[in-house]
This record gives sequence, structure tokens and C-alpha cells, in this order.
Amino acid sequence: MNKTAAYMPADLNRLERETGMIMATIESLTDNEMAAPSHAEGWTRADVVAHLVGNARALGRLIDWAVTGNKQAMYSSMEERNAEIAELAALPPAELKQKMREANAGFAKAADQLRAGKLGAEEVEMASGPVNPYLLPAYRISEIIVHHYDLDTLWGIDEADIDALEDALDLAVARIQKRDDYPGLQIETDEGESYTVGSGGPTLKGGRDAVLGWITRGTTEGLRVDGELPERPDFA
Repeated sequence: MNKTAAYMPADLNRLERETGMIMATIESLTDNEMAAPSHAEGWTRADVVAHLVGNARALGRLIDWAVTGNKQAMYSSMEERNAEIAELAALPPAELKQKMREANAGFAKAADQLRAGKLGAEEVEMASGPVNPYLLPAYRISEIIVHHYDLDTLWGIDEADIDALEDALDLAVARIQKRDDYPGLQIETDEGESYTVGSGGPTLKGGRDAVLGWITRGTTEGLRVDGELPERPDFA
């Protein structure tokens, strides 16, 4: 997926939409509901929100690197990342919600700088390898979509913007294509995308939402398989 500054207006519109939708969900949660388990194994809803706060900050640092040319890491270490999540999740829910609002606003402001198309670094580094900075809003949108599902409310992945789902699926597939432990697959979406993972294998079919749901969280609703559905490794 190659993006340039020309894609930014549409991407930022989708970012605003998905951010608004997840914030409406988060704002609706009571204190007890925030403390309840999420779809993300071992995490409460508060942990999910805390992760999204940290993710916005971390991706914002990468945008700053891209714009200024001053190298920055997403996180200094996984230990720091996990400690930040634990610290934020322990806040009173009202305070955590405010941190989320601030993180969303901070990332949106950072991402808006990409419109100008003037970069100090042509690539930035994520754990998965070098990344085109113009993809960073899409990474944030993908995080929001997957973790919105993790909040375990009435919201479903199918409610995400159809083009945002395309970007999220592209990024998810790119991640599993790099993994040696992932089974060979052929993926065909109802919207027309086709992907090969490994040497190919059973064909997974469905809407972008159904395929993304299976890759990231193992859901099978709306998924069709030509052959036997393989065992799915954890999405990490």
C-alpha cells in the first residue's frame, strides 16, 4: 500500500469518523462497564482504552520523526509500553476518558501535518519494520477499528467505513504475510480484493469486515471457506 500526501484528506476524514464512533462508545460506558472484560484476552475495557491512548501518543511520535527528521521510537521498550497501559487503566474512568480525548486530538493534530507533503524522513521504524509515514493515519484507523470491536458492545466491525476497512485489511494481511507461523491461505473479499498468504491454501471469502474479524480476532460470522478453515495463530 503506497500512500502520499494526496491521500491525507480522505484518510483524515476516515480517522475523524472512526475516532468519533469509538468515542461515542467509550463515553457511553459506565464505571462498572469500563472495568469489565473485553474481547482482548486478559484485558478489561479500561485496558483497551489505555492501549489506544498510548498508541495515539506512540504513532504521534513517529509522525513527529517523519516531519522533523528527528528520530523517535514508538516506545522505549515493551516494558514501558505495558507500564503505561497499566498506569492509565488504573485511572478513574472519567479521567481515562479525558486522556483518550486528549490523545485523539493530539494524534489528529500531528497527522494533519502530513497534508503538506514535506517530510524530514522518508521512512520511520515500527516493530514490524520501516513504514511510509503517510500510512500512519491508516495504522491508527486500523487500531481503532479492531479495538472498537474489543470493547464488546453492540458495535460491529461492519459499521466501520468501507474504505477504512480496506486499509485495515491491507495492513493486517501484510502483517501475517511476514510471519513464518501463519498457514497458507488465499483470501478473496466480496469487495474485490485478493491476497495470498504463504504458498496459498484454503480460500477464505467474505466482506472486508468478516475477513478482518477472522484475521485479528478469530470471528467467523460472514466468513466462507473453500476447504477446511485452518487453525489461526494469535494476531500479534
